[in-house]
Order: sequence, then C-alpha cells, then structure tokens
Amino acid sequence: MVDASPLSRAAICDYAERVADEYANFRAGDELKVNDLVSHLGGRVVAADSFIASEALTVRAPRDFTVHIPMLTSHRRDRFTIAHELGHYFLHYLYPGTSLPKTFSRGGRDLAETQANYFAAALLMPSNRFARVWRASDGDEWAVADRFGVSASAASVRAQSLGLAS
Repeated sequence: MVDASPLSRAAICDYAERVADEYANFRAGDELKVNDLVSHLGGRVVAADSFIASEALTVRAPRDFTVHIPMLTSHRRDRFTIAHELGHYFLHYLYPGTSLPKTFSRGGRDLAETQANYFAAALLMPSNRFARVWRASDGDEWAVADRFGVSASAASVRAQSLGLAS
C-alpha cells in the first residue's frame, strides 16, 4: 500500500501543471509526449510480459525507474497509464524525498491511486490549455480528446472537474 500524499486535490493539480509547464518542450501541439518525458526523467516504459502483471511502476532510485504498461491496451489508454505512474513517481516518491527502491502495484482503489489520477489528468490536460480547447470545440469531447491524445471519457471527466461540463 502506498502512503497518500498530504497535498490537497488542488495542490496536486497545481503541481502537475507546474511539471507540465517545466517540460513544455515535450508537447507536440497540445499533446504531451509522455514516453519522451519518461526517458528525460531517467525512466523507461515497457509492456508487461503478462496479462496479470501486478507491478505498474518500479523505482530503483531517483532518475532510475520503469513504467510497466499492460499488454494489448490502446495508445490513449497507455498514455494515461504512463501519466498516472508519473503521478506516483512525483507525488509518492520524489515529493516525500524517498530515495530507496519502491514498487507501485496495479489495480488499487485507495487515495494514492485517486491522487495519481488527478495528477495524470492535470499533466496531460492542463486547465488553461484544456479550457481554451474545450471552448473552441464547443465542448466536443471527441475533438478535445484528439487534441490531447486521451480518451473521450478522460476529456469528459476533466471538463466536469474543471466545471466546463455538467
């Protein structure tokens, strides 16, 4: 079990957006190139070699980690998964100043998992950029999803969380 971050939801989103701003050169238009960001941070992304792999993130030390993505998932799902694992890396490893090896498992439903989802959404879809694209597309979640390289469901949830949609 991963200890949850003491940060509030708003602080987590602000943190993720500061990370997104710091690594803005890893954007192609509105889409964050998460694989390139992982590499820049000292990590790598590998496809799990099993359908039931439980490990999602292995951190050996700062700037030495592996994101394990599931087999046979969509590109957009993989992008959110990678951003989610970056959420664990930043919120539950770097932020508390951990330097010992740590693993993060797949499939939990606790506060730390929810926090990693908040981080991922804000990293992939920063609020100001997202709101601008949302309004320009008249709230077309499919068009917005295409711009950010996420699923329409992720775009819809982000719009709701930002008060742009009901």
